Parts: sequence; structure tokens; C-alpha cells
Amino acid sequence: MIAKLKSIFRLAGLFVQYNSDNLYRVIFGMPRLKRCEITANLYLGSQYNLVGLRKLKDLGITGIVNMRMHSIYSGSHYEGFHYLHLPTPDNTPPPLDILIQGADFADKEIRDGGKVYVHCRQGLGRGPTMAAAYLIKTGLTVEDALALIKRARTFINPRPGQLTRLKELENHYKRSKFTA
Repeated sequence: MIAKLKSIFRLAGLFVQYNSDNLYRVIFGMPRLKRCEITANLYLGSQYNLVGLRKLKDLGITGIVNMRMHSIYSGSHYEGFHYLHLPTPDNTPPPLDILIQGADFADKEIRDGGKVYVHCRQGLGRGPTMAAAYLIKTGLTVEDALALIKRARTFINPRPGQLTRLKELENHYKRSKFTA
């Protein structure tokens, strides 16, 4: 009974965190910083509005990885950013080559001294999958990458297929390390 109550309270807490983050995003243009800063140079969140895009620039974000199917702003809005659009249907795992492309983009941007913001619509599945892909490229395991992300975005919810694809990516990087 106690375990069931703990589970209910945990779910209620996640529900409140997610909805307050979403409300904050609607009002202020982007998620709360404490809910999107994964590392000093990697940020993860939901879709921003134009005010949020300016706030990202003020934070020193130099690269954006968009995992949504459609980009809601034109190229001129992204002036001053390096922008990578990797259209991925909601609740689906990105293909392995897309994860590698996004991880390489983030890695180059961060190595060049920049900061990267990864997003999908809500920052629950596709975005966390791509952020984890970058962290796996840096040497973390899938489990460690997701644990790091959950410190900031406790309510992420990658789908089973996305988790399986991350394991495939982890194995890809392990194999490349041995063949290099």
C-alpha cells in the first residue's frame, strides 16, 4: 500500500512539474532554465516562441536542434544561430543516422565553444532522445545519459522504441571506438 501511495505521489509530482513548466513556457517563451539546462553547454526543452528564441540567444545558445516535423519559424528568425532541423514523427525513434547527425552537430558546436538547445514539441521524447545521443557520443551509457537529463527534466518520457534506438547508438559508438 505504501509503495502504491509513493507511486501516486511521484506521478502527481511529475504531472505538476510538467504542467508548470509548460505554463511557464507559454507565458515566458521558453521552459524554466532549471528544467532545461542539462550541462553548462547542453540545453533541452520544448518549443519556444519568438520571445524565447531571443532569451536563448541571451543565454549564449549558438546551436539549435529541432526534432519536430515542421519548423514553425522561417530561416530569418534563426539569424545568429546554427540550426539543424531533423524532422522526426512524434513518439517514434529517430533513425540511427539522424541521431549520429544530431550528436555530431551538437558535439561540433560545443567543441567550438558554443551552447546547444535541443527541442521537440514538449521536450518529453524526441528531444531527450537527441540530447541523450549527444551525451552517449561523449562516452556516457544510455542509462547515465538519461539519468543526467532527468536531473533537470524529471518528466521526460522516451518511448520504448526510442530507448532501443539509443542502445543501438551506444553499441555503434562502442564498435567505432574499437575499429578506430
